[in-house]
Parts: sequence; C-alpha cells; structure tokens
Amino acid sequence: MLVDLLILSVLATRCLSDLTARTDIIFQNQSISDGQTLVSMGKEFVLGFFSPGASSNRYVGIWHNDVSERRAVWVANRNNPFQDTFGILKFDNNSNLIVLDGRGNSFTVAYGRGVQDVEAAILDNGNFVLRSIRNQAKIIWQSFDFPTDTWLPEMNIILGSKLTSWKSYDDPAVGDYSFGLDVTNALQLIILWKGNNYWTFGPWNATLKSLIPELKYIPVTPVSFQCGNLTCTYTSNPSDTMAKIVLDPNGSLNIAQFSPGTESWTLLWRQPASCEVSNLCGGFGICNNNMLTNDPMSSLCRCPKGFAQQDIITGNTWKGCTRQIQLQCNGDRFMNMSSMRLPDSRVKLSTMGENKCQLECMTNCSCTAYTYSVLDGCSLWYGNLTNMQDGYNGSGVGTLYLRVAASELESSNSSGMKFVP
Repeated sequence: MLVDLLILSVLATRCLSDLTARTDIIFQNQSISDGQTLVSMGKEFVLGFFSPGASSNRYVGIWHNDVSERRAVWVANRNNPFQDTFGILKFDNNSNLIVLDGRGNSFTVAYGRGVQDVEAAILDNGNFVLRSIRNQAKIIWQSFDFPTDTWLPEMNIILGSKLTSWKSYDDPAVGDYSFGLDVTNALQLIILWKGNNYWTFGPWNATLKSLIPELKYIPVTPVSFQCGNLTCTYTSNPSDTMAKIVLDPNGSLNIAQFSPGTESWTLLWRQPASCEVSNLCGGFGICNNNMLTNDPMSSLCRCPKGFAQQDIITGNTWKGCTRQIQLQCNGDRFMNMSSMRLPDSRVKLSTMGENKCQLECMTNCSCTAYTYSVLDGCSLWYGNLTNMQDGYNGSGVGTLYLRVAASELESSNSSGMKFVP
C-alpha cells in the first residue's frame, strides 16, 4: 500500500511538472487569459487574444511567432468578437474548449465530443488541435479543418472546405470571397465572389506548376503543390522557409514568403495580379495597376522607351525588359520619368545639389539611374532596376532619371519623354 502511494505521488509530481513546464498545451484544469499565450514547442506559432488593425474587438487567433507584423492566420471567433479584455480560454465540463468574456458571454472554439483525457495544443505547423493525452496521434478536432483566410503548409484543402476572406483588414468576419476546389471540377481551384465564379486556376495534371503556371517564371518556386483524391496541400520551398497563401478582403489570392533579412513578408505571386507582387515586371519593367482588366491575357507591365520585352514568345514578364541600344558610357543621356514609384536597392549619397548628383551617375558607367529632391537628396542605382511602378499614389514616389544611349534621343524624341543632357 505504501509503495502504491509513493508511485502515485511520483506520477502526480511529474504531471504537475509537465503542466507548469509546457507552454504549448492547455490541460483540462488550466486556462489562459487575455494577455497570456500558448507558444508551439519549436516557437513557430502563437495562440492568444488579439485585436486586428484599428479594431478594439478581441478575438482568439493564431499568428507566426517572432514576426513583427502580427497577422492572424486563423481566428476562432471571427464572427463573434468580444468587447472586453477579460476573456478566458478554458475547457467546460463536456471537454469543449470555450471562451468566456467578462460579461458572461461564451463561444465554443472546439468540440471535445465528451472525451475525458483531452488536451489542446498549438503545433509547429500552425495547427491547433484537441487530442488524447494518452495517444497524442488521436486528433479529436483541429483548426486545419476549419480554415479562415490563410492556407498554411501541410494544411489540406478538400472538396467542401474553403478559405473565406476577411470582411476588411480590421474585421476578420466572413467576407465576400471564398477559395477552394471547384465543385464542378475537383481538379481545379477557384475563387468565388458571393458564390459566383470570380477567378479559376489551371487544372491539376500531376505537374508541380500546373495549378499556377506563373510560378515557373519565379527563379525559385516558393511552394510545391500535391493534389489528388479531392484534396490539395503544399509545402514551402526551401522547407525551412515560412510561407503562406492568403485570400485577402479584395478577393486576391496571395503567396508570400518570409524574408529573415528584412523580417517581413515578401509577396511573390498574386492572382488576380497587382503591382504589389515583387519583381512582377522584371528588370527595367514598369508596372501599372490601372492597366488591370478582366482579360487574363492582359498585362500590367510595359517597357520604358528604348527597351523591349525580353520574352516576347511566352509573355513572361518576370524576365523584364532589355535595351534596344546599349549604353556607350561617354555621351549617354537621361530620360525623365516623373511620378514613378522608385526602384529597389538605391544608394543614397551625402548631401549635394542636383547637377552634382547627375554628374556622379554620368561619370560612373555602371550607374543606370538617379533621382534627386531637396528633401531626400541624391540616390543612384546600379544594374537592373526592379519594382518600378507608375500610376502609384503611395509613398516613395519621385522623378527617376533613367540612363539611355544618346542615339535614343532621335528615335524616341516624339514620345513626349523628356531627355536630360
């Protein structure tokens, strides 16, 4: 009898130690309050209470850990926000996981089906699960079966399940757009607007890029799809890189990859397309969202005067534009391109006047463009220019002086472009 009591005491101590040591699990006798979080074992994802954007409403959601831009990838109570910061996430007597607010209102996050040995855990792939304590492979409920607007790697999109957009960037309530497998053709993905066809993707034919043919234009394909038996999933590439596919409130499907160097998400693909996609028009290409039409063959990209599209046969805009007349270094001129979203990778110089700024670029044969303003000073660019955009009304707009061969003056002078000697 004494031995049995000692064994029970040791087990109880070990369980208590596990309860206090684990930060990724809620046990039946535990709860987390607004301001507390669960963090997955590998510290990849966080579950907790949050308010999106400018909203003061409180939600239970999941987001990537150690990413400065907190953007929820899953929301439990998207249509049932709480109005105070007294929320508690806990199990009820029926093994259901519920949220209680300070006013006594409750919302059921997950149903435990009456299973008694149940725990809730946030996993390193972003899946939030209710599972058996004795057999953790036995999943009773999982958030991957109830996605909101974000498709994460390893999550299966099956026939009947779908992503649904947020109502706005400040409101995660169900919006007007949905995305999933086409019920009339399960080998195809589709975006719906209020239940009507909005955009369809290429049919799956067991090749990596058949769903999204444009991915073949990206040097390193960010995701790898696997589809079959009325389900689709994907993995990120490289495998240790964070990726996500998001249906935004405007109905665009976005593929983004996290860049550790800049600690931000880089938008690699969007459909319907927009100029926010990184390097959509390639080197020296100019993007303009105002050129977007309902014609899938239309392009947002054009080339500056004196340049031509590099891939005319396939229309691959990612390959950019190439000069029709090569630079001569001595005697080159600058083409004035006003109201332009300035390219990436500028080199800012110390304070100097406009004439000296132009001279700094002209005397360096590797310099391909410059810009100057009284407030921002002098900036130079070398090599290919990427992410240029006109018709842009955001920050970072200026007049870009693009270097061209002097002989372009005569061939392009009638275009209305201004050339600077």
